[in-house]
Amino acid sequence: MPTPGEHSSRELFRPFFWVDEQFRVRDWPEATARALHVPPDQALGRFCWDVVAGRRRSHACARGPAFHAAGTAEASCGVDSNRCCAVLPLTGPERGALVWFPLAFVTAGGFGSARLEGLVIRGALAGRLGSVESTLEGLRRVCAADDCELFLLDSFGKEVFLVDCEGRDRDAFLELTHMPLGTGYPGTVTLLQKPLYTNRFQKDRLFVRGAVKRRGIRSFIGMPLMDGNRPLGYVGVGWRDAAVPIQWGLRVLEEVRTILPLAVPRRFLPVRSADIPSARLAIRCFGAFEVFLEGRRLPPTAFPRRKALQLLKHLVLRRGVPVHRDRLVELLWPEAPARAGANRLHGVVNALRSALESGRGPRSSGYVVCRDDHYFLDVATPQSVDLFDFLDFVAGARTAQREGTEERALGMLEDAVRLYRGDLFADDLEDEALEAHRVRLRHLFLDAARALAGIRIRWGHTDEAIWALRTALDFEPVALDLYELLIGELTAAGRIAEARQQYACCCSALRQHLDMEPPPRIRALERRLH
Repeated sequence: MPTPGEHSSRELFRPFFWVDEQFRVRDWPEATARALHVPPDQALGRFCWDVVAGRRRSHACARGPAFHAAGTAEASCGVDSNRCCAVLPLTGPERGALVWFPLAFVTAGGFGSARLEGLVIRGALAGRLGSVESTLEGLRRVCAADDCELFLLDSFGKEVFLVDCEGRDRDAFLELTHMPLGTGYPGTVTLLQKPLYTNRFQKDRLFVRGAVKRRGIRSFIGMPLMDGNRPLGYVGVGWRDAAVPIQWGLRVLEEVRTILPLAVPRRFLPVRSADIPSARLAIRCFGAFEVFLEGRRLPPTAFPRRKALQLLKHLVLRRGVPVHRDRLVELLWPEAPARAGANRLHGVVNALRSALESGRGPRSSGYVVCRDDHYFLDVATPQSVDLFDFLDFVAGARTAQREGTEERALGMLEDAVRLYRGDLFADDLEDEALEAHRVRLRHLFLDAARALAGIRIRWGHTDEAIWALRTALDFEPVALDLYELLIGELTAAGRIAEARQQYACCCSALRQHLDMEPPPRIRALERRLH
């Protein structure tokens, strides 16, 4: 793996500038003027291709304005990052775009030049933090890269999983979506908490996805992500260009890596040890189904019978209400004869009990109880189940609202919303019997988020209301009433650029999930944003 290069002591940066919607130069920074020996008065107001085409290096903009305008749709004006500008369209009131010179123009600037470029990139990406997809696509464009990916550490702390990737080779990057710590670039960077980089990607044995190498990637940088002092995951950026200046790339990613976690929905973030309840048995139902015993998460291999976890899910959903043996057999083995199903259930119950209570006596359990052929989870036994807490908070908040004690309702609504890390048993989409419960709980969550935002709005707590609305939209991206409230709050607070971004997210979600254009009531919001 090569070192960053012989110029490691020099402050490398890439000249950049702003253009309007017609690609006329709107702002020409002093650092760019010094690096290119082009004073602002020779650049401002001119078409950017006229300004840059006369530089000494061959430049793709010389091919004309039509070719350059394609940069609004692609990461760069062409396919060669060494010769083509990187273009990032802006969504703020000024519109236009930020433009970076090709990677061949990376140069040693004056003190602070690299820092300035990093701050500009951070500012440009800040408006794209509404989704992981938008953030990664923005980073890819800024870096004139072909591909960009994000892996996060899972709750076990044993492997990393792919959250999203953007670029022309997305299908190749999906070849492996989970890697143990220490495996590949994602697992190794996350484990060591040190960046990996190369301009000889084809010969780098650390990168284990052969499909990506076959696409012709030549340069690659992987940067660790942190959440405070703990490892969070990694972001990787790849180029077909074999001459990407590694030192420059490391500087850029070092600047932006602190804001990338802000784009990640909470349901993807690893569970903090401080968040694990202290009860001997703790069960998490929202998001991925997780079982903790004395503070340690039980892996699936702790349950020797595959149906044991499925049985536990159905018992948890009944919350202590007994379920007849025949009903459980029907749920777990719909096609099995009665006698065979009963025998299977007996084995699965024993496997579940043994996993939860390794030292239990024969035919006894403090959690999974059987009486008169009815099975139930003994909720009187000390335990912590996020589903139970969520339902209690929602019910308590509704009672408090009916009684007019809004302050008490507020606290319970906040607790309920924070508990909802994802849809019920989100990692199990095969059991159709769970879907009705999943839909009902999602609606309860959305109603709680609406009620929470309503109280915060009435109390004038704008930031807290915006948080509640955005949290709800993470899970229901086509809830038009939530978009209306959110855009209205952002507009009233003068955060017009963010309001425009949310409007764009709304339109995109409607097209993606419902294949429909925004209705008149949503289009009316756009007029308020100009």
